[in-house]
Amino acid sequence: MNSLPEHKFKEFLLTDIFSVEYGNKFDLNKMETFPTSSIAFVSRTAQNNGISAYVEPIPGVAPYPAGAITVALGGSIGSTFLQKQPFYTGQNVSVLLPKTSMSDAAKLFVSCIIMTECSYRFVAFGRELNKHIKRDFTIKLPQSSSGLPDWQIMSNFIAELEEKENNGGGTFANALETRNCEIDATVRTDDWGEFKVGELFEVEKGDRLTKEDQTDGNTPYVGAIDSNNGVSNRIGQEAIHQGGTISLSYNGSVGEAFYQPEPFWATDDVNVLYPKPATRLNQWTALFVCTVLRQEKYRYSYGRKWVLEAMNDTIIRLPQTPDGKPDWDEMERMIKALPYGDRI
Repeated sequence: MNSLPEHKFKEFLLTDIFSVEYGNKFDLNKMETFPTSSIAFVSRTAQNNGISAYVEPIPGVAPYPAGAITVALGGSIGSTFLQKQPFYTGQNVSVLLPKTSMSDAAKLFVSCIIMTECSYRFVAFGRELNKHIKRDFTIKLPQSSSGLPDWQIMSNFIAELEEKENNGGGTFANALETRNCEIDATVRTDDWGEFKVGELFEVEKGDRLTKEDQTDGNTPYVGAIDSNNGVSNRIGQEAIHQGGTISLSYNGSVGEAFYQPEPFWATDDVNVLYPKPATRLNQWTALFVCTVLRQEKYRYSYGRKWVLEAMNDTIIRLPQTPDGKPDWDEMERMIKALPYGDRI
């Protein structure tokens, strides 16, 4: 099967694909639950496929059917799950009922897309999902030659992942295995040194690119979000920043730092840290520095922006060599020694 980036994506209105309802809005505390209860109760949690309990059937109220998709509108906003059994819902849960026949694999594909869209369009900026999900919520999906969603491609993509996993050769195969099981978790920081960000990096701003101006493609578009390594979309525009750098949000999800291994476009809410000649940045040292940078986000938790000048002057503490320079070897060693550090 061809990889997804080779397929053309198109933006679809969610309500063109699904009947979107606001759910039952039942209060779990007022419902009957027994060890033998059989109806799933889906709430706003991000755990256990959204199911927080099993309840007794309510006379005169049919549960939603298996095969529907639930989306949390509050609580863990944007948590999206395919429900494999009949269910009721709690407050602020939306239910998506397919308007056309699609496989469970295609529904899983769509669920992942919805969750990703929510993470940067609503969670990161505090917008209310419940006001948009039935009105103007859109998702990008692979399209067929007729311009409709290509459900077969989506199903094949998920099936291929599952087959690789079952055969032990998938992207996530053996992902939970690590040789680094017994390490000394104690980290001494009393002999670490203080360094200004501007001493270690050249800080450059990203550029604004509206959603309307973005074209389809494979260039990572890094936004001010806290998930997916900061990549909120793949676009057709050429990259404006080099790989081997760190993206650091100064607005939106302030303080989220990610190592960017390949060239990318950064939005204007993101600054990009280019290592200076003496700064040895690779995937291990970058993860160390990103972790330290995130510890500074509390300073900007009340609507304050981490502007470029303040970012340059920000002091971070790092392991240092006897001559007072950042100890990049030690940072790399510490990351590699962590559980799953050998999986990087």
